[in-house]
Amino acid sequence: MPPIVCLGEALIDLFAEKGASLRDLPALRPSPGGAPANVAVALARLGKAVGFIGRVGQDDFGALLIDLLAREGVDTTYFVADQRAPTMLAVVASPSPSEQRFVLYHGADTLLRVDELPRAYLESAQLFVHGSVILACESAAAALQAAEWVRAAGRPVIFDVNLRPSLWPDLGQARRLIREAIASASVVKLNEVELEFVTGTRDPAQGSRQLLAQGVQLCCVSLGARGCYFATDRVNGAVPPFTVQVRDTTGSGDAFVAGLAARLSELEQPLDEVDERTFRQVFRFANACGALAATDVGGMRALPTRAAVEHLLHSGAPSSPVS
Repeated sequence: MPPIVCLGEALIDLFAEKGASLRDLPALRPSPGGAPANVAVALARLGKAVGFIGRVGQDDFGALLIDLLAREGVDTTYFVADQRAPTMLAVVASPSPSEQRFVLYHGADTLLRVDELPRAYLESAQLFVHGSVILACESAAAALQAAEWVRAAGRPVIFDVNLRPSLWPDLGQARRLIREAIASASVVKLNEVELEFVTGTRDPAQGSRQLLAQGVQLCCVSLGARGCYFATDRVNGAVPPFTVQVRDTTGSGDAFVAGLAARLSELEQPLDEVDERTFRQVFRFANACGALAATDVGGMRALPTRAAVEHLLHSGAPSSPVS
């Protein structure tokens, strides 16, 4: 069984032409995506053994996604094609290189159920990663239960808030379910907007203190072009970004989460015993992953290899565009 497990949506992103708005779409270009699926692929490219739990439709898009993750080295034992619904779709417009607008259409991702979860597979994992998109549908109970099982087994749970307001008819419900997921998380990753949504403040230090008081062991706030901020009960700090030529930020956050998960899985001590210097190395690696993912177009396509990340870490410049 793989030591890292990701759970959630795998979907097809339908990308609009760069610079176009969602109401001005001459064409759409399909590309594989979905935040947890991106994280799983990124972890495999970083040399990690990882499994993915999710649902797609019994259609061409679903077959493409399952085959792609398997070719990347992700364990797809519990990545299922379900005939009851089509594969999830997302229409993505990028009015500028640093801005994305999403319209998401649920499908088979809504069909995860608690009684169908592979409990032993989850409880044997050394690290579990999930996000909030799947909480906006009927699969929420399964995602929350999976996280509770892993945390109860004494394993770290990474929760990426990854808020998509258009998915939620009721943002009050979004806040409630996201807070419920945070309650079972060891590590929470947010951006400044999401931090304000959850805690009422955009101040990374103040917001992190609130989350740590709720039982989170490590809080990370991504700050875009300013890098990121991290905090535990013992240490905190800001880690600067890498300077790259940005082509598309789709998938950068997922690459960051994968880099964070990869490095946390390599730690030899519990999170509450890690020192500031080590955390700075962890987040420098995560920043490098996120930066490299922004140098090419497309969420999954742009995810970097371990060799590319190591080159950036040692040289300060990308080796070449990721392809």
